[in-house]
Amino acid sequence: MALAQMHWQPVSLHQVVLAWLKAERASNAVLAQVLATNPDAARLLDTPDLQNADQNWWRLRLLYLARWVFLVELPPDTRWYEVRNLRDDDLPSLRAVNYHEWTDPADQNELVKVGARKHFQLTNPPSEWGSIVLWGHAKQGPFTIIEGNHRLTAYVGGGGVGLDIPVLVGLSPLKCHWHILDASPLLMQDLIPKGP
Repeated sequence: MALAQMHWQPVSLHQVVLAWLKAERASNAVLAQVLATNPDAARLLDTPDLQNADQNWWRLRLLYLARWVFLVELPPDTRWYEVRNLRDDDLPSLRAVNYHEWTDPADQNELVKVGARKHFQLTNPPSEWGSIVLWGHAKQGPFTIIEGNHRLTAYVGGGGVGLDIPVLVGLSPLKCHWHILDASPLLMQDLIPKGP
């Protein structure tokens, strides 16, 4: 069954922020330093209360600290869902993020092709992964990997089989720079006036 036919449970942005921070915890040096030196910040991830507005605000600020460039480009009307489950059959509908380290015009960032050109080692099985964050325009896809590019690329490149994990998916009709098929410039390029 395709991802579009799976169960789409609406979730808050706060749930997405928490999942994203947890996934970034070990790999983002700035975030890791803040969490290591500030026990209050670490508790925001370890014992979260998603009903607490102050905690949600602080988590959002932490994510801005770690990934502001990504957040500022996500359309503000994005609606978020937890989708159960992403499977191997869905992988052809995924695109790596439109970012210079990932982009190759020859393959339009199709995950299966990105997995063939990048050589990452899978460090833990999908059952141990934190949430993958995807973004697209419609439930039918295609979807851009906003968080989880390394894990999914390693999985595909290593010939992984049996993927069956919940994912967080954002949907918006607006264009997004990270979605390579939108061919949308960075926000800053749109806002800075062009010369004569």
